[in-house]
Order: sequence, then C-alpha cells, then structure tokens
Amino acid sequence: MATTVMVLNRPTLKVSDTEAGIAAGLAVECQVNQARVECTPNYNTIPATGCSGATQSPGQDSWSLELIWLDDWTAAAAESLSRFAYENSGSQVWYELTPDTDVPTVKVTGSAYCASGGVGGTFGDGSAAQSTVTWPCIERPLVSEPAVTAAAA
Repeated sequence: MATTVMVLNRPTLKVSDTEAGIAAGLAVECQVNQARVECTPNYNTIPATGCSGATQSPGQDSWSLELIWLDDWTAAAAESLSRFAYENSGSQVWYELTPDTDVPTVKVTGSAYCASGGVGGTFGDGSAAQSTVTWPCIERPLVSEPAVTAAAA
C-alpha cells in the first residue's frame, strides 16, 4: 500500500447555529490554529463473576470537535468566532471542516454542543491570546469520501 498524507494547506471551517445555515455559515479558518474531529473509544465493563475476571467490550465511540483559535473579541460580532461561541455556549451548533480545498479531500460535517472560549492570555510577552475548546459532538460526524479528479483517475 502506498503512503498517503493529508496536509492542511488550505482548510476551511464553517460554523452555524442552524443545520440549514451551514452552507453559508461563518467561515472561521482564518482565526483557527487547529481543528480536529477526534474519536474517543468507549468500553463497557462486564463485571467479574465467581468463574472469571472482569472484561471489557467495545461500546459506541464518542466524538468531539477540538479547536484552538485566536481570540477575536474585538472583531465585528457577525465575524467573530469568540462571540459566536459565547452566544451559542451550551447550544447545538453545526460545523463543516474541509482539510484542504486544493486537492481531492474529505469533508467532515456534524453537530456539537458549543462551548465558549476564554478572554485574556499571557501578560507581557506579546503573544496572541488563544482559546482551546472542546465541543462534544452530538452524533457520529459524517465523513464524505474524497472526490476523484480526472488526473487522479
């Protein structure tokens, strides 16, 4: 099998407070340092009996949207990821992550419970303030198949 890599040279990330609005959602990739849709396996413990020890069986995976972004509280409210997260904290939101728009790629879409980022950062060193946030996904995200171009075929 050949090695395949996915480089995030021209990613896009959109968020919306409605599922129908994701196509024209708030594009936030210019504020985001990192976006990952992470999977966490879950296991069910089967208790020990008089004849065998405890064991585990696989359960449903948990998913989350992991974000790190540059705080943008001073941007216009309609263009601010910090303000979007603050206004929608605790609510269901929708996301669409496209890792690279230059090459055939996958697209990940889903919904999650929004969590607000922080305000502030390290004093005195001139670094940009950032928020690191986890948005727990409500269901397993949809991962589209890569598009096949004529050149790749």
